[in-house]
Amino acid sequence: MDEFASAVLVAAVQHALTAEGITVPAPTPAGALVPLAVKRRLLAEVTRTHGLLPMLRVGQYLPQLPPDPAISALSAAGTPSDLFDRWSRLERFVHSRHRVVVRAAGADQLVAEHVGRSGAQPEPAEDVLVLGVLAALMTAIGTRGVVVTLEPHHQVVYADGVLTPPDAGRGTALWRFTWSGHSPKPAQVAGTDVASRARHLLAGDLARGWTVHALASQFGTSARTLQRTLRPAGGFTALLAAVRADAAADLLMNSTHPLGIVGFACGYTDQPHLTREFKRRTAMTPAAYRSAFTPHPAKETRA
Repeated sequence: MDEFASAVLVAAVQHALTAEGITVPAPTPAGALVPLAVKRRLLAEVTRTHGLLPMLRVGQYLPQLPPDPAISALSAAGTPSDLFDRWSRLERFVHSRHRVVVRAAGADQLVAEHVGRSGAQPEPAEDVLVLGVLAALMTAIGTRGVVVTLEPHHQVVYADGVLTPPDAGRGTALWRFTWSGHSPKPAQVAGTDVASRARHLLAGDLARGWTVHALASQFGTSARTLQRTLRPAGGFTALLAAVRADAAADLLMNSTHPLGIVGFACGYTDQPHLTREFKRRTAMTPAAYRSAFTPHPAKETRA
């Protein structure tokens, strides 16, 4: 993934290595951005000494990392296909050098390929790192019996949490995910009035492609009835825009996450959409808002 996403993955790699007693000298990401060369140098050193298995395990350590808005948005996916769609949107937001392209999808399986944007293909360590993260996320969203095979030679590398390193010299970029069932996590609804409960539902998964029909289904009512009920709050569209802007403002003020991650986590289509809609509500661009309202430590004064 791109520089920021690499920061998340580099942190996960280092955490996983530490947990397994593997010491690899590499700089810990100090901020949101990490040069691609830093990630590649770390992955190359690990795989040269320990093979690809540590990279495949990294996804299992994501829950132990500090909260991250991108990972939270991915973990809120309702189905495997939704997860891959969110991953694709995240890649577009952060201008990733690599892409996970879904080649085929069905009710209980999905074929995806990890490809480069400009002819530079991902390294095997990058392939299995992303594969392991996606497999772990599939389990986290309630998918049961997840099995991942490397195609076209049908080697099983992930079977319901059991990991097997890829055979040396075999391709690592084409993946087949299969699963036996899916039980999405129940939505948590808070508040007493419909508008408060709707706001809570929307805020709980802003990366979802919300529609008034999808929200109405959460209340067991029709879209028309929900629209009428939400009219005092401005209606569905206004409520969704307000919840997104509030969440974006909070991330802009209280985190150092890049605008691409803020936009993705808050459900905007792309970064221009974030900028346009945020300015419409606040009369400021996201960058200007962050600069103006980010809390700064009080300067020390001399007696």
